[in-house]
Amino acid sequence: MPFANPLERATHFVRHGAKFGCATEADYEVLAEQFLFGPMDAHTRQCVRPKGNDRLRFRAINRDFGVACVNPEFIRTFYRMRLLKIQRHGGPDAFFRYECARIDL
Repeated sequence: MPFANPLERATHFVRHGAKFGCATEADYEVLAEQFLFGPMDAHTRQCVRPKGNDRLRFRAINRDFGVACVNPEFIRTFYRMRLLKIQRHGGPDAFFRYECARIDL
């Protein structure tokens, strides 16, 4: 499931693509798709926010974080979360609980 449109893909690639070593928007989109819609590894956690339209995945070992819209399916965002933000929320588990519970979006 790709980004909602080419502008969203381009914007997210400019912001986050280099942090993943991606040379092109297409490379970044493939990586985001694999993370958000592929099989999860033992280090990845997943939840659906209370309103039911956002599915999150977080891999604490390298701080990968992504959000996908559930219906219709598309990638909202995919990036490497800053360590400081995770620490401000009390660590990886508390950060993930906070993000999963958010309804202010």
